[in-house]
Amino acid sequence: MRTSNEFKTLKVLGGAAAMAGAVALAVSCGGGGGDDDAAPPVNEQPTAIDTAGVTSAITDFGGLVAVCQDGTTGVLRSAHAPSLVRAILIGSPVLRGSALGLPTERPQALGTTPPADQLGSCGGRYGYRNYSHLDGVTRATLAFEGYCQLDSDTGDKQTMNGGITFVNTATPTATGPITTQLEASTSTALTSVTKNAAGTVTSAQTTNFTAFKMVVGVPGGAPTAAKPNVISMGEITVRNDANGKVYRETNYALTQYVNEVGNTEWTMTGRGYRSAGTYFDIATTQPMVQSTSGDILSGKIAFTGANGSNAVATVVPASTLQVKMTINGTALTSVPACATR
Repeated sequence: MRTSNEFKTLKVLGGAAAMAGAVALAVSCGGGGGDDDAAPPVNEQPTAIDTAGVTSAITDFGGLVAVCQDGTTGVLRSAHAPSLVRAILIGSPVLRGSALGLPTERPQALGTTPPADQLGSCGGRYGYRNYSHLDGVTRATLAFEGYCQLDSDTGDKQTMNGGITFVNTATPTATGPITTQLEASTSTALTSVTKNAAGTVTSAQTTNFTAFKMVVGVPGGAPTAAKPNVISMGEITVRNDANGKVYRETNYALTQYVNEVGNTEWTMTGRGYRSAGTYFDIATTQPMVQSTSGDILSGKIAFTGANGSNAVATVVPASTLQVKMTINGTALTSVPACATR
């Protein structure tokens, strides 16, 4: 188990969002080639999803999601949330002034004084810049300045830089302001560099996003199936800085609520693009479910392309983020065995 409470909390708050974004990258190649270092153009035609393309994308972004198969051999690669997802999972609570915590905790909003900067476990900081607060509305930029987090299991270090400009809207109550809505976009690109214990760079990404919006289902309480938290995103682009490939996703819509037994459920839809501009559609066919301790219990995400071609990612119940994949009904086997811890 990780000794970093923040690392554990990130999984609790948004493992489903991390999985959706990361696994979407894992089918973004679509075909066996054709990627370049330019942003995907507009070309509203569905792409074919095949094994060669999925395998290529897993290689490009293998540090972002653990794709595995049944078996007893092989070593599961480390799974890290994409820089965008990690920034938002860190940012969503702190943009509204909350300490990192469970979805059931009361989301008290930011006040007249900005919270103090938070230091990374291996250096750097994140904090509020250009801060203003008036009539329950807070405007500021959440800046990541060399913010470094240590993975105590592996010795990996991830360092982030960049900024998120946001507007936090809150309603006053007798016990303090409560966030009802949060809107954000990157003001400067979010860069994320991961190094292993030996100091070798294992992954590097640059992320931009626009039109992030969170509407709180039950201000001051836990979201329910009838009144869920609703999160949307206009556009995300993620660049693999090692090879220059750019991946794009648009029109994300996620709902999140706490079910009757206390677990958190997520559903989502969206669209992903190859670098040539053709697209595939993304949807949960089975809700992503997490326990209060952050264990991922179940869930399934389908990616659909041209002529019914598809990839399906199925959660492997565990404390770590890992999925098994099929491409057009055939299991992907060119990956390590799933971890059992």
